[in-house]
Amino acid sequence: MQIEPRPLDDPEVQTLIDEVQLEYTRRYGGPDDTVLEPDEFTEPNGLFLLARLGDGPVGIGGWRAHSSASRGLRDGDAEIKRMYVRADARRRGIARRLLDALERTAADAGRRRMVLETGIEQPEAIAMYATAGYDPMPERYGHYADTEVALYFCKDLPPIRRATEHELPALQDIERAAGQPFADIGMSLVADDEPPTIAELRTYLDAGRCWVSIDEKNYPIGYLVAADVDDGLHIEQVSVHPDAARRGVGRALIDHAAAGARDRGCAALTLTTFRDVPWNAPYYERLGFENVDDTRLTPELGAILADERARNIGRWPRIAMVRALD
Repeated sequence: MQIEPRPLDDPEVQTLIDEVQLEYTRRYGGPDDTVLEPDEFTEPNGLFLLARLGDGPVGIGGWRAHSSASRGLRDGDAEIKRMYVRADARRRGIARRLLDALERTAADAGRRRMVLETGIEQPEAIAMYATAGYDPMPERYGHYADTEVALYFCKDLPPIRRATEHELPALQDIERAAGQPFADIGMSLVADDEPPTIAELRTYLDAGRCWVSIDEKNYPIGYLVAADVDDGLHIEQVSVHPDAARRGVGRALIDHAAAGARDRGCAALTLTTFRDVPWNAPYYERLGFENVDDTRLTPELGAILADERARNIGRWPRIAMVRALD
């Protein structure tokens, strides 16, 4: 299954919207009269997603940004609209995959909370939202705020988003700080290595492959940059400031990148690392990565590893690792 952005007026999207309106009519006696405009679902202020299984569309869902000017909503909210999975594709986890993708893309855009409106005649949806961590919200908003059939739920989003241009120097600072522990084990060449340049970081930023984990003040405490390599997503660098170590920041960044890669249809997540450094290969093994024997290296991954080995960092061997995305 792949999940991909589509315009609201895309023909396949509209076909599924027509189906969900028929579902509303069956359950409530009429369609949802909430007005949706295509430009509301255009990045960075919104996004609409289409799930495809094989050659056919099976589900849709979108989110649109809101501010405190909207009744019952806050600055930083993202509202879910038109979540739907075709009847013959249900009970396969597609709705949950769509929901996860909506949350991830909203977080990428800097949204801090997901909100949604559903109805009392949709017990399956209510149950799914509950298991996904959504709580009833006291605020009511939108076209059906004054009716008895509407129910409202919300969920805080994780503190991970795409980096911004002005934050790139902060990522260099994180890299320098994260390199210092290498000096403690005699790897001064690594500790003293210069971080990626602003131009290099901007390349990842422009490709949408640069994420940050943020603190309560919206300041980066960790980052991950990646690139498409062979048929997977390759983590070029993931670093966490030592002051934020042992909080699961690196794991969360990797899982975030992995989820997006899986939705795009990537087969694997890859990286290269030091085999014998405790917070390198052994750490990644705990996150589900496996060592790739040199005889099984794919062409581009093999070239990356060969280039790193050629830099001759003494007695600390580099290896490639892979985590399958299923």
